[in-house]
Amino acid sequence: MVSELQLWDDNPTEVDLLGFTSIVDTVVAALQSPSLDPVTIGINAPWGGGKSTVLGLLQRELSQQPGYRVIRLDPWEFDDQFDVRGAVIGEVLQDLLTTYPDEELNDSVNDLLQRISWSRVASSMARGRLVAQTAELVEALTPRSKENARSLAGFRSEFTKLLQRLAPLQRLVVLVDDLDRCLPDAVMATLEAIKLFLSVEKVAFVLAADQEMVRESIAVSLDATGRGEQFALRYLEKIVQLPLSLPRISTDEAAAYIALLLSERRCRQADHYTQLIEHAQQRRAQGLSPVLADMQGLPWEPDAATVGLASRLATGLSTHRSGSPRSIKRFLNAFALRTRIAERHGIDIDASVIAKLMLLEDSHSKDFETLAGLQETQRSKLLERWQAWGRGEQHDKPDEVSEMSREWAASDPDLVNAPIGPYLSLAASLVSLTAAASLTQQQLSWTSDLASASDTHRSGAQAEIVAAPVADQQAVVHALMQRARRETETDPLVESLVHIAMHTPELRADIAQGLWEVRKYLLPGAVVDLDASDVDELRALIPRLAEATDIEPAVQEAAQMAREA
Repeated sequence: MVSELQLWDDNPTEVDLLGFTSIVDTVVAALQSPSLDPVTIGINAPWGGGKSTVLGLLQRELSQQPGYRVIRLDPWEFDDQFDVRGAVIGEVLQDLLTTYPDEELNDSVNDLLQRISWSRVASSMARGRLVAQTAELVEALTPRSKENARSLAGFRSEFTKLLQRLAPLQRLVVLVDDLDRCLPDAVMATLEAIKLFLSVEKVAFVLAADQEMVRESIAVSLDATGRGEQFALRYLEKIVQLPLSLPRISTDEAAAYIALLLSERRCRQADHYTQLIEHAQQRRAQGLSPVLADMQGLPWEPDAATVGLASRLATGLSTHRSGSPRSIKRFLNAFALRTRIAERHGIDIDASVIAKLMLLEDSHSKDFETLAGLQETQRSKLLERWQAWGRGEQHDKPDEVSEMSREWAASDPDLVNAPIGPYLSLAASLVSLTAAASLTQQQLSWTSDLASASDTHRSGAQAEIVAAPVADQQAVVHALMQRARRETETDPLVESLVHIAMHTPELRADIAQGLWEVRKYLLPGAVVDLDASDVDELRALIPRLAEATDIEPAVQEAAQMAREA
């Protein structure tokens, strides 16, 4: 019988499984402080770190406060990416118009909307979007006084008067999400819109974004001025008065989070699951750890197998993934899919064994390939030495494995006598499934286009990836290396890897090492790209390929010719 497939969506949760209540309470207290009016609060965390979840919890809490109006914006989803500033301001004004229907108010809001409309016309014409030289369009570019209804210069004072007339409104809170997903110009446009409201009482902004990525976007947008890097930090500090960083999730918290996710469908009664979450929140508030302990008084609690599996996954993921709730979900989805595929193939293997092998594949892919490539007898002998070294029972590390795999080798369960052969054969044919699960949608798109046979798709993706943060480039490089082991035509992705190396010195050594590791899958065209790269680390591969005996003969011959040229 095939077990039920349990998957988790990539959307922010409306239930606090990670103890974000303290952050939400802090933000609410700041918004209620009369000394912080107006204010902009920045919630900083890396991709998938829970920022959107915090905004959702904050929206729910503030919506219950009398006199508070909460508006949630996502500039990344705006249809009008040309005029993001106008779209941000327009969204705020339209919400006020809908929330506080009043004829006098309507006139004021419409006056402000007219200012935004004419600002868009002027901006469009200035950038060449509108070329017809009509009298009205020419007039749009003519400087006006602040009192003129077509002037954006008087927007702030008019908006201040508008809010003063709204006696029931104590605080207008604008929540801005996904700013770090936007292109640099859209980031700057959003921040410029916020600047219009900065000195207006009753107004507060909460920006949820990776602060480093926002700073990079500001620097890129201002690069033409020659002061991008210098100006970016000061610019952001001027806008965000109160920065807050979400804490990195500890291994214990990650274990509790995974256990709560796994328990959601295993607990058949919703109220029992709610009580489990409340129990965890109470223990957090009391400073008790682990948060999922002393559950005897609850009507339902996760069994020991679930808690144990969650603990093993959290420990294994702690090196690079436990700080990201979204990545944990994606790994769990990959784990669920692997378990289902194994069952479909009639492979009878414990879930904790699959989890341990997936952690090896995900974190130490070269060691996984070594294990998967051995015969059963050799595999058992290696695992015995490997685990003994990991647990400190043997001093010498097996030559076949990496130093970084020690913690993995020491973890439960014991694999020496586990029937892992059929699963390893299956996993080898599904290589990079977990790697793909850890990528963002944008990174997946880049990976696909960079390996594409289409010159247009490939060149477009190459231009975008070299302009992206190094962390994105590193993730895509790793995915391309994994993909090289499955492609029959590897020249396109090698060309892309060489392109990245030429533009990103920090990744040259990693790319050179990765290409050497996938040398069996290279084609003669790869040698041409390496030779033409003018990157020392890549060109150094040519004499090594010329001497290699485990690669395609045509590749070796091409390398020999390039070496002699």
